[in-house]
Amino acid sequence: QLKGGCSCCQKHFEGNFVEIRVSDNGSGIDPVVVKRIFEPFYTTKEVGEGTGLGLSVIAGIVHNANGYILLESEVGVGTTFRMLFAYQ
Repeated sequence: QLKGGCSCCQKHFEGNFVEIRVSDNGSGIDPVVVKRIFEPFYTTKEVGEGTGLGLSVIAGIVHNANGYILLESEVGVGTTFRMLFAYQ
């Protein structure tokens, strides 16, 4: 049993979930950037280096499957994306 709020849409959830977790031990994500990270076309990369669509597409796929995303990140430590999919 898990409950919380989606990092993408802020919707509250509660229930049983299958979880897919993707983590790295990279530089982490600045808290200012975290607020916008799921917006289409938002990117911190230089022009020509990315479109800013990756995470917005993932969020759309997860939400279309009635799922949620949890983002945990600490600058200098790394980032974890947890994608939660309800099951009965």
